[in-house]
Amino acid sequence: MKLGLNTISLWFGMIMVLIVTAGAFAFIFTDFYIDKISSPKQRYGFAAFFLAYAVYRGIRIYQTIRYKKEEE
Repeated sequence: MKLGLNTISLWFGMIMVLIVTAGAFAFIFTDFYIDKISSPKQRYGFAAFFLAYAVYRGIRIYQTIRYKKEEE
């Protein structure tokens, strides 16, 4: 796979998945942003949304990589 715009986009996508997952775990296990979102239901809902988005982006990245390998 040659280095191009798509490769850089894939790397940024992978980094984004890691950051979003870390943010979800921060909402679940720490008091991060406790002053803005104090209700546990809201915090867990927000973390679930983050995790769902990370899974969605991960699947999209996997599909892109698989399509590129089939194309070669």
